[in-house]
Amino acid sequence: MDNAQNIITQLMNYMYPLIKAHKGFIELGEIKENRAVIYCGGQCIDCSKKCIEDAIKEKVPGIEIVFL
Repeated sequence: MDNAQNIITQLMNYMYPLIKAHKGFIELGEIKENRAVIYCGGQCIDCSKKCIEDAIKEKVPGIEIVFL
């Protein structure tokens, strides 16, 4: 899953300006086996986070996303 970490990091960097504009933040935690942990804060806490999850799953099929 090393490649998954690079892909997810690139996606999060790409989405960062939009998320920051909405007074939120996201940070990649650990990736273990097929599970990625993503920390969310600010306005992202109240959001469904579907946009983040969909973008990641499109590029890394089969990964489970856990939001904290």
